[in-house]
This record gives sequence, structure tokens and C-alpha cells, in this order.
Amino acid sequence: MKALKVLRRPHWQQHIRDNAYQADVLSDAQQKYWIEALPQPFVIQFDTQEEEAIAQATEQIWAMCVEFLDWLFTEDSPGEVDQRLGLLKIRRDYWPAIKASWDRVEPVEDLTLMTRFDLVVNEAGAIKLIEINGETPLLGAETVYQWNWLVDYQRNHQKSILPLPSDARQFNEFWEQIAGQWRWIAESYPLREKGISFLVDERLEEDLEMAMQLIQILHDEVDPSIYTQIVYLRGLEDDQGHPIQRGLGVDEEGYFVDHVNDRIPILWKMYDWSDIQNDMANAGCTTAIAQRLVQGDMKVLEPLWKQVLSNKGAMALMWAQFKDSIYAPYLLETYFDHDVSPVATKLMLNMHVKKPLLGMEGVGTSIEVGVGALEQRPTLGYGAEGYIYQEYIELPQAFGYHYMVGSWVINDEPAGIILRGDTSRITGRHCLIIPHIISDDGLYIPASP
Repeated sequence: MKALKVLRRPHWQQHIRDNAYQADVLSDAQQKYWIEALPQPFVIQFDTQEEEAIAQATEQIWAMCVEFLDWLFTEDSPGEVDQRLGLLKIRRDYWPAIKASWDRVEPVEDLTLMTRFDLVVNEAGAIKLIEINGETPLLGAETVYQWNWLVDYQRNHQKSILPLPSDARQFNEFWEQIAGQWRWIAESYPLREKGISFLVDERLEEDLEMAMQLIQILHDEVDPSIYTQIVYLRGLEDDQGHPIQRGLGVDEEGYFVDHVNDRIPILWKMYDWSDIQNDMANAGCTTAIAQRLVQGDMKVLEPLWKQVLSNKGAMALMWAQFKDSIYAPYLLETYFDHDVSPVATKLMLNMHVKKPLLGMEGVGTSIEVGVGALEQRPTLGYGAEGYIYQEYIELPQAFGYHYMVGSWVINDEPAGIILRGDTSRITGRHCLIIPHIISDDGLYIPASP
């Protein structure tokens, strides 16, 4: 694993605009989101052995997640499952629906589209799971674009002063695996008959871009006639604040409804279940929506059982369950903040990472020794639900950036990686997308004339 300098392509911004979703932020040189916004772009090179190790770790971690959920939802004595869900601070009204959702995995009903694991892969060969992006895994559009970058670089820039190795390729099967999963979902859900709605937060451009990427794959690879629509969370307004399109609603029977008040039978969402549940409570719709979700006739991607995996508290429960298992090499020591056991206290007094149960993209995260923060990010309202303490592990560095590996799992299989870097040791939102290559010899050998 090493960093390689690459060329900043002369027309890189135009190539992004022509070949990517998330084009505005990726092509913005000021935001430094895509690697070519830096004065000296670079890629991270892995060899085949490292690629295989990441793929194996991803497969094993997913197997652990399935085993974990089987354990979490198994009740050997009355109240056990409720106690575990309570530790995750999930609203009690939704516990029956969450349990039913996992029960519906087999037979195939509450399907998942994708999951992304955030991993630390260091020079010593260790691979550690930092957290699980279970129900709102962004970065799919960026994963697709890094492939388009590689194709363009190999086609047009290998004669530059910084060519890629001749055997360079990527661990990137995102498009193909998503297409396969869409086919499975289209067979299992009545997509051709009822279509599918895509819920996005109108204030977050990345939500819309991720939805559009998935719609493109669905239409290009499965069936262009499948009806799709974008549904906005709160609705759209013009410059004067007048409503243009209503946002997501709920009818009296607990069905989600769109801007023309039609029921939404199948929904993909880029919005946390916990936030949806808070919104339903504020609107006085909790009972109706919770009861509807128990029935399972309104399909949502990602399903309710993914809410458990996305909760940082799952990392503490996994550590307690699997610290002496075959999965232990991939886990970091982790405890709830209310744990006063000797081992938890020892970890808290040493260098550790403190994370809110519901925060994402580094929000509310701090690196601490004892009760003193060495580095921290704003909480933005998160943290009242509680925290976990997680063993600190140093991220690898390249050109002043700490970077982590996002590893996709789709249909139980590893599906490629996407790298994010940050000048902070806490990776935040819109950090730096770093493309990768797989190469064993690292040499560029010009083709014979």
C-alpha cells in the first residue's frame, strides 16, 4: 500500500461534468473534494494480496453482521431484545416493526440494496472496522466516477510524465453488483407494476446525486420502463419562499405519500430512520407509521433492521459478543459511555475515540485521552442519546491526508472500495475522494509501436 503521484489532467473538471453525478462538488477546485483539486494529485496503490485481504475482511465482517443480528433479535428470556434495542436509544414505538423487519429477511421480503464498511487498512496489514454505514451509505456516485477517471487516464494520459502501472486496475464492482441487486429487487418487489420513489433531503445535493446514480443503473441495466420519481423531504420552494412541490407525507393509515398524495408502496431513502421517527413524532404520526411498518406491505430501502447496524452502539454490542471469536481481528475494543467496568474505564483513560450513537460523517466525534479532547468536531445536536468509546487506531497517511477505506458489500459479497482522506484525524463530510489502483509490479511498460 503506497501513494503514487498522478497527473492533474488538463480538462479534469470538464471530464467530471461529462461523466459524474456529484459533478458540482467533485469539479469544484475550492472544495478539494476530488483529488485533482490538489496541486499534486495522488492515488493509493494496493497489490493483489492487499485487495484479497480487504475483500475477505469485508465478507467476514458482513457474515458477523448477520450473525450479530440473529443474536440481537433472538430472545432466550423475556425482554432481552427490548433491552438491547433500548441500549441503542431507538424509539420504543418502533421495536415491534424492527423485529418484524428482521423476521422478514427470510423469506425474502425486507431486502437491502447496499452497505458500506469504514475500514482502517494500515501498512502492517491490519484491517479494522471503524463503523458501519448500513442505512444511508453515500459515496456510490464517487465510486462510479473513480472508475471513469481510471478509464480516461489509461486511455489518454499514459504518455504523460506520470503514467499508471501497465497492470493498473481497480477493485470496483459497484455498478455491476448494484445492477444485480436491482434485478433481484425487481423480481421480489413489484417494481415494474408500482415503480419506486426516491426520497432525498432537498438541502443536500449529494442525496439527489446518489439517487440519480442508482436510477441510472436501474434503468440502464434492468428496465428503462420502471417508473421512478424523486420525493423531497420537506418540499421545494421558489426564491420567494412559495411552495413548488410538497414534501413527503403520511396518510391516516400510516402509508408514506408523495407530493400529489399518492401512496408510496416502494421507497428508497437517503434519510436516517431515527430522523424519520423523530419527524413522525413531531407530526403526531408515530402510531400510524409504526403499525404500518409492522405489516410490511410498504417496502423501504434500506429496511428497518439496517437501523441497528448504523447505530454506533452496535459496535459496542459486537465487541462484547465477538471479542473472542474469529471476527475479533477486525474489531476495535468498544464500550458504551455508561459502562463503568474496569476494562471500559481503562480504555477511557487511554487514547480513544468518542462517538455519538447516531452521528454520521464525524459529527460529534472526538479523539480523547481521559476526559480531555485532543481533536473534536461539532456535535450539531447529536450526543444527547449517548456515546461509545472506541479504541483509537492511527489512520495511514499520504501527502498530509489521513485516509480510510470504504468497502462495499452488496448481496453478501464485497463489491469494491472508495477512499476518503482528511487533514484531520477525524474524517468529515466532503473531505477528499482518493482514487485507488491495484497493481503488483508498479511499472509502466510502453506498448510496442
